[in-house]
Amino acid sequence: MSPESTAGATALQDLLTAVAGAFGVTDPVVSVSEDDEGGLVGAITGAGSDAIIGRGGEVIDALQYLASQVVSRAEGGGRRRVNIDADGYRARREAALVELANRAADEALEFGEEIELDAMTPHDRRIVHMALKERTDVVTRSEGEEPRRRIIVEPAD
Repeated sequence: MSPESTAGATALQDLLTAVAGAFGVTDPVVSVSEDDEGGLVGAITGAGSDAIIGRGGEVIDALQYLASQVVSRAEGGGRRRVNIDADGYRARREAALVELANRAADEALEFGEEIELDAMTPHDRRIVHMALKERTDVVTRSEGEEPRRRIIVEPAD
């Protein structure tokens, strides 16, 4: 890691440690690592870390945005992808979205019509699109304006 990268990782570690303490996480374990693409991945585990997730992931998404701003400033203004997780929430959420995507695809094929999913964050929409990308029997598209943007799943022509 370059000195700027180290500064970003240190700033992220400090931020997550402070957040874990502020949320009352018991015996928090905070880890920061670099992913294969050079982004930073921060994770918090410990009793009570579910409060960091919030309802529908709202708190952890806001924390992730804040963390990306902190890392950017620590690294001199550069843009770097930052992912934050708490107690494996991101993996559980991804699995649930993949299952939802496949159910919607099956339903679209069964009834021969488009299925409209609830509004999602850009990250969640990307997971759904990617989950169905390899399927040749359905197509997906996004419709609407943020924050009410949603995915439509329909049979392929």
